[in-house]
Formats: sequence, structure tokens, C-alpha cells
Amino acid sequence: MGWWLRSLSVAFVVSSVAYGAIFLLRGEHGERLVAEAVRLRPTIDDMVTQGNTALRTLLETSTRNPAAPVEMAKAPPAKPAQIPEKAPGPDDRDQDQAGELPYVVIEPKDFGAPAMAQAQIPRTKTPEVSDLRLRQGFDQEPMDLSPVEARLRMRVPQEVMKHFDLFLYVSKATPDKGNWAQTMFVLARTEGSIYELRHSWKVSTGKEEMVMSPSGRLLGTNTPEGMFKLDRWRSFEDYTSRQWKSPMPYAIFFDWQIQGRVSGLALHGSDAKGEMELGNRASHGCIRMATGNARTLFQMITQNYKGRVPKFQIDPDTGTMSTKGALLRDENGKIVMTPGYKVLVFIEDYGGPANDQIAALF
Repeated sequence: MGWWLRSLSVAFVVSSVAYGAIFLLRGEHGERLVAEAVRLRPTIDDMVTQGNTALRTLLETSTRNPAAPVEMAKAPPAKPAQIPEKAPGPDDRDQDQAGELPYVVIEPKDFGAPAMAQAQIPRTKTPEVSDLRLRQGFDQEPMDLSPVEARLRMRVPQEVMKHFDLFLYVSKATPDKGNWAQTMFVLARTEGSIYELRHSWKVSTGKEEMVMSPSGRLLGTNTPEGMFKLDRWRSFEDYTSRQWKSPMPYAIFFDWQIQGRVSGLALHGSDAKGEMELGNRASHGCIRMATGNARTLFQMITQNYKGRVPKFQIDPDTGTMSTKGALLRDENGKIVMTPGYKVLVFIEDYGGPANDQIAALF
């Protein structure tokens, strides 16, 4: 296209100058000029013909593609294809099919999200270590936050992460697996989407074994892994488990449905015996904390983190809500939002990076 425009411009300029000179200089030297014009006429006509051809080609091209711009912008580089994750396996059915709520259940394998919803989502770049230094003045030993935040960013899709402002990272690992084992890290979003560590507390997750309840029923005590919201309508300063007959002060229950029933899993405080067991797997499936820490977390969440959050998908065949972060969408593909706490709990069986991995960050 650029070549035709240049040819067209040259043809018109030359022809205009030639004919203009002929008309301006005609007079006493007319005969000589006419003779000279006759000699140059074939060359001028040839250039005019080239210009007409270029113009006709330009008009024909524009007619075929009237919306095409004269200069086309370079196409952006192609994005890498998103590869769906491997489909989850069959579920392990709950061994506690009856009884009053709240109850503790063995986690089923999650397949609440279709393959497209579980497509791999690009992770955001982890900020520099210097931006993630632990702010002093909190209730834990000085440590670098970078490995905790990096782990959270790696495991939680950005599409999910952006809807929450407080993150509770819980390691359900046994103490022999690393320094993060049986610890809750409380991270709050700050300006620039940096996640500041506010607290790190020892906790107790489920025993991961079958235990006889006071009612004589053998129940599972597993703490499920994955992503969970908190139930805004089930937060209690004073609560006692009806199933285990044990105190659950400052309890905030999970907003999680399993096999069509509301889960009894919760964050809560402990009695004196429970506080002695912190740092080990000792609960009936809930995340158990020291009562003072549970009070601090309860007040932080209920007073500061109310808002609208996305709904997670529920598998229509199992009635179980996704723990993989698969979001529910309406018929137009828009994420369905609901009132809740802007708090995401992420639980996994991971004891933290090895010392050599941490040293490699510096």
C-alpha cells in the first residue's frame, strides 16, 4: 500500500509541474516550447498513466475492504494457551451421614469445578523481598514474609485472590515437616497489593483419624485442604460443640457445603487442655487457637472485613462446594457475588520451605 501511494504522489507532482510550465511559458518562445513539449510528451503521459493505475488499484482495494486502515498496526504477540488441570478423581464419601450440626467430616475429593473453570491461571509476579520485610511490633519472632506470601500467590488463583483483603494461611503439616507446621499466618492486603503479616500463631488442626464421639459414634477428624470462605451469619463469641461437647469460644464457621449439608468446620479458641496441645494435630477437624488469639481474630474479622465476596461453585452431583477456587457465574459469565467476610482461608499439608530454599532468596 505504501509503494502505491508513493508512486501516485510522484506521478501527480511531475505531471502538474510539466503542464504548468508549458502553460506559463507559452508566448514569444511558444514554438520552441511546443516542440520541446512534444518531445517530452511520451514521458509525461507514461508517468500520468502510472499515477492513474496506482489510483485505480487503491480505489479497488478500498472498495473490497473499506474498513481497512492504510497502515496496519503490528499484531500483539500470541498469549500462551491455557491448559486445563487434570480432572480430579472420585470422591471419598463422608462417614458421618447423620447427626446434629455442627459436625466434622472427612474431606471428599473436590470436583466442584468444570475443566474450563479450573484452567490454569497465570500467577502474579511476587514482589521483591525487600518490600516484604516483616513489620515489627507484632506478636511473633522476626521473620521474612516473602516465602509465605510467595506460597500464597502460587497456590491461590489471582482471579480469586483479588476479591479478598485478609488471608489466613494454615499449615496442617505435622511438626516434623517444617517450621510452618501447625501455624496460622494472618496476612492483610495493603496499598499496592502487598500482603503484610499481622500475626502468626500456633494452632491445632484435625487429628486425621477416626475418633469416638461422646454419643458413641465413630467420626472422622480430618481438616480439609483448599480455599474456604467464612460464614458471615455464623459467628459466635460463646459457642459449645453439640457433637463433641467441647467449648468453641470466638467461633467463626466456614461457608462450606459438603454433600448437600452445611459444614461444622470453624476457627475457634480452646480450653486449657486444648491450648497445651497447640502446635500438634489435636482437634476434631476445626482450626483451634489460643482463646486470646481467637478473640483478636474474631474482632478483626467481624469489625473490619464485611463485604461482598464471590460464590464458589457447588458440584450438582455431590452437593459439595469447590475447594479449588472455582467461582460461580451467571448466564452471562459474570461472577456471582454475595454478602460475606472478605477473608480467605487457605489450608494445605505443607511444612514450609527448607532452610536452603529460604537462604536462596537473599
